Amino acid sequence: MKRLSLAVFTLLSLALPVQAAETLGDIGVSGLLLEPTFTYQEPRRGQFQVGRSYLAVTWTRDQLVSASIKLGSRSLIGKPARFGPAATDDIAVIEAYAQLDSGYGRIRGGLVPIPYGWEGGDSEYRLELPRSQLFRNRIIGLRDHGLSYHVSYLGFFSDWAIHNGEGGPDLDNDMWFTLRGGWEGGRFLRLGVSGTTGSTNAASTNVTPATWTSADAGLDITQRSKIRIAGFFVNWEVNPVEVTLEGTGGNTFQDSGDRELRALHLDLNFVPNETVSWLTRYDAFDPSTAPNDRSDEYTLGLAWKGKYRNSVLYVLGSKQVLENNPLNVHKAEIIWRMTPSANSFRSPL
Repeated sequence: MKRLSLAVFTLLSLALPVQAAETLGDIGVSGLLLEPTFTYQEPRRGQFQVGRSYLAVTWTRDQLVSASIKLGSRSLIGKPARFGPAATDDIAVIEAYAQLDSGYGRIRGGLVPIPYGWEGGDSEYRLELPRSQLFRNRIIGLRDHGLSYHVSYLGFFSDWAIHNGEGGPDLDNDMWFTLRGGWEGGRFLRLGVSGTTGSTNAASTNVTPATWTSADAGLDITQRSKIRIAGFFVNWEVNPVEVTLEGTGGNTFQDSGDRELRALHLDLNFVPNETVSWLTRYDAFDPSTAPNDRSDEYTLGLAWKGKYRNSVLYVLGSKQVLENNPLNVHKAEIIWRMTPSANSFRSPL
């Protein structure tokens, strides 16, 4: 009898209609970038990477409310070096935020892009070259847990973010503040300034003493610090030339002594036709006032582009000159960038 009752209950369950929850709004893929990369660096060190690849999905309830989640290489979070070793290159959630977009500006809350400079935040889709040494050395983070605000009017724009500073959960109870402001003259000229400031203490910097040292972090990981960084950028584009200049300076204040940071890169992109472009860069990075730690990097590259510029193949060669070090570092990269969106690699800020 029990088996018969169970069988009848199962059949009734299958036969009765199940009321599905009503879906409000639209869900769709809002961004896709694939960037497989091969890097060869002397002496005899070659590797394949996923590069700046990501997949973004957005839920839009209406013109006011939406939410986004983005999956990509964990390195795209850009955890600052002062908070620990570099992240592995596996796939992770790199953005996840709710968004309120009105005539008074755009507010995001969650794991958000951090708006610093020309190369900061979610700028992967428009960067022709790999990020400069300032970001590759993880001086400034790319994404973090916090709240951001963006507003623009008549070409002027302003971005603000209050965030943990650690590229993840808050460990030291010290908040960071980052801003970016400037002006866009159509798609030809973009001028801007940026700044970020915050504090650290041993609760966030001295978390892995067995593998992480003060030299790696750029500060004494056992002491509290106050950090201030500011910079400017200029991007000018008139066929067949695009020029980008970005400079940054900063200070780290601690009881054991202060450190000064200086960085600058100049990019020149020459586009003789729709399918080919030449890329050059000079990139200087000096992480402190200590001697023998400056790095100057020179890059030359060639890019082949598809008809709609949604597929680009880059071949890059670079030479890194280290201060008072006779052994220069030579590197070659092959990068294939793909996206389903036409002309998306040239979008403005």
